[in-house]
Order: sequence, then C-alpha cells, then structure tokens
Amino acid sequence: MSQIFIPDATHFPATADLVIIGGGVIGAATAFYATRAGLETIVVEKRAALGELTTSASLAAFRAQFAEPENIAMMKESIAVFERFAELTGADIGLHQQGYLFVTTAPDGYATARARVELQRAHGLDDVELLTGDDARARFAYLAPEITAATFRQRDGWLSAHELTYGYARASNAQFFVDTTVLGFCREQNRIVGVVTPRGEIRAARVVICAGPFAAPLAKLAGIELPLENIRRHQLTLGKHSLIPRAAPMVVDADTGAHWRPEGAGAVFGWSQPEPPSVPLEYVPTDWEFPARVLDGVARVTPFWNDVIENLKRSDLGLVAGQYTETPDLNPLIGATAIEGLWLNCAYGGHGVMMSAAGARVCVDELRGKNTDHAFRVNRKFKTGEKMVL
Repeated sequence: MSQIFIPDATHFPATADLVIIGGGVIGAATAFYATRAGLETIVVEKRAALGELTTSASLAAFRAQFAEPENIAMMKESIAVFERFAELTGADIGLHQQGYLFVTTAPDGYATARARVELQRAHGLDDVELLTGDDARARFAYLAPEITAATFRQRDGWLSAHELTYGYARASNAQFFVDTTVLGFCREQNRIVGVVTPRGEIRAARVVICAGPFAAPLAKLAGIELPLENIRRHQLTLGKHSLIPRAAPMVVDADTGAHWRPEGAGAVFGWSQPEPPSVPLEYVPTDWEFPARVLDGVARVTPFWNDVIENLKRSDLGLVAGQYTETPDLNPLIGATAIEGLWLNCAYGGHGVMMSAAGARVCVDELRGKNTDHAFRVNRKFKTGEKMVL
C-alpha cells in the first residue's frame, strides 16, 4: 500500500526508479500503473494533500463521445477501468453511468449528429444512439421543443474525482511526499537523474512531469519550452431543488457548449467560454457573472431552469475555478522529451479525470520502452485542434 505523508530529514536523500511531479489525478494514476509495472515510485506534491488544484475543480465527468479515433480509444479504455475500479483498487468512486446527452436546435442538426455517430461507430463506439428531436423529448421530457436531434450514450457519466485520485494513490505502492515543492532537477551531464526539493534531493532514472498548469514552468527549469496555454474554467454547483430531474444524464447543448448534470439532489454546471490565457495560478479567482450566464445557457435547451432561476439566491450557489492546460491540438503530451530521463504526462485540456487511466497506462508503457508511436507523443507535429464543447 502507498504512503501519503510530509517527509522529514530522515527520508532524504531519497532514491527511486521513478519520480512523478504532481499529485493530482494524473500523477496518482501514473503512480498506480508504474508500481503495477514494478517501478519503485515517489510522487512529489507541493500541496498538503492530493488533487487540490485542478482535479478538485473538475466536473468529474467522462464520455467516450469524441470525434477523434485516438480519443475514443482512450476513453473506452478509461471507462472500462472505472467500471472495474472497486475490483482493481478497493475504492468506491461513486460511479454514475447516467449517460451523456448532446442536443442541438440547428435546422440541420439531425444530419450533423448522424455524421458524427457514423464516425464514432466506425471507430468502435457502437453503443451511441442517434435520436430525432421527437425521440429525444419522448425520453427526456424536460428538453425544449426546439431540439432537432440528439445523441446519447448510457455508459458515459461521472464519478468522484477525489475518490478516484486517492483510489489510484492508495492502491499503488508509491510513496507520496506532500508539502514538498520541486525547485529544480538533478543532472549528470545532459541527463536528468532526479529532482531537488527544499527538503533534499530525490534521485531517479526517470522523472515524469504531471503538474497540470505548472507543467510548462517545470519543463522550462529543465530547459524545454512547451507550447501550452492555461485557460480558466468555472464549475457552478446548485444545492437541492425539487425541479431538478435526479435521473438525468449530463445534458450538453452541442451548439453552445453549456452543460449541466445532476449532483445528488442538486446540479453542477459548466461552460467553456472564451477566456484569454493566464499564467499558472495556485488559486484561480472566480467571476460571479458566470452563474447567470451558464444558467441562461442551459435554459436554452432545458427550459425548466428558467423556473429554478426565478427564486435563486447567491447562497444557493457554489462557484470554483480551475485551469485547463491546452496544447495546440488539444490532446495531451505523453512520453519522453528531448532531454534524457525527463518525461511528460500532462496538458489534458480539461479531460484529465476522464482520460486518467488510459493516459497513465500509455505513459508507463512508454517508460518501459513499449508503444512509443502513439497520437499523444511529445515530439508530434501539432495541427490546430477543433475546440470540444467541454
């Protein structure tokens, strides 16, 4: 079993096969797969607990309804792990497979949705349903009359990001050094051989950066410039309300990107609206104009929210913000860098929770010299990606 603790002088200098920088969901998942592969692993996290930065601000949802074959494959693999997570780790991650429902009001919405579903089915996602507007309203009575088409997949859903992160961590054999900041790297000639912290050095043959918004500054310390941008994203929560259908799926307005899902007797909302890039932040400020915007946004396709909005008070709402870290093609960076001994598993663009299992498996496979030619390799040529709705 893992150990999660604040180290003291007795633990330094430390040695391991692998040092992972970052104790969010990606770092914890990487530790899980690394120790299963027999690598003695130390995770270094600058905060006092795991998953307190980007992971804690996640909507914690997952979907296989992507348009790109590499992302469909990643998500099918990760969802299969989530479905067996209790068996694999002993942890209950609060899995809710109530589905993802993408809806549109576009006049050509059915043709567009059909083309997307045909692509998804061609790449192995054979359980996506294509619905007319009438079919969608018959199953989900709270949808607006303007809906022209929808797609639905039952095995999509959401989970507890906190329990997922600690489930990976506790089921690994890694040591997690919390409250421990990486200041730099140990080097032997041109090779990275460990990390430097205020508490001492940790020597290892391999170092993996899994540091979310702080991945680029850490890579820069090693001498690498990463083409990453950090974009603020909000999560709005609403407490108990009788009008919220608790059995609803994640409902996504495919035309705008506004989305919501049930959370207990309440709901959670998100919307990836345009924002300028920002520097990595330890504490991301919130914009209290966001609740009004997102509630109006989701009401466009699920108009019962208009009745909820009428009597809302600010005390009914909770608002947090985090940062998406994005590459030019919106896919993560996984694998070896140009500096020997330094690896990346980062820049998931808001999909870290949902892709954590497959991404960590790909990373550890490459650490072991397997499967180095994949779509997420660090040295790929970037093509500008199409913005996903969430």
